[in-house]
Amino acid sequence: MGLEKLVESQINEAIASGAFDHLAGAGRPLPPPSDAEKLAGDHWMGFKVLQNGGMVPEWLALGREIERDCEELARRERIYLEICDAASEAREGLDRAAAHALARYETLAHEIRKKQERFNFKAPGPRSQRPPIWVEFHVERLAGCFPWSAGAGASSPRDD
Repeated sequence: MGLEKLVESQINEAIASGAFDHLAGAGRPLPPPSDAEKLAGDHWMGFKVLQNGGMVPEWLALGREIERDCEELARRERIYLEICDAASEAREGLDRAAAHALARYETLAHEIRKKQERFNFKAPGPRSQRPPIWVEFHVERLAGCFPWSAGAGASSPRDD
């Protein structure tokens, strides 16, 4: 008896004995895959097994952490731009606040960049990888938003 026939006969016996009766979700469609399963790409089956066991691959956990950090980075960008808007009306004291906010933004952006590089190294393939943040571009772009700054870096606000 071949392996396929053996497996099929065992399945038929289980059906006949009622082993598949009253299963959770019987008669309903399977739930759609989660975002994490989609990120797993061709490795979705292994991910599903790990997920059912309460485990997530390190690279997927890192991906979630990067998403949270990117949200924090966007929040810090909004804070910096709010300071820049306020600075155009009242200059005193805001240059240091803006420099501090930009420095915090730059620090977090560098941390995210390192995590993205680690993520891309551990991800199972190119389709799962993330494009890295271009930190210098974003810091220079934000520094140029400060009303009396000519693109000064985060560590040295311009004194006029």
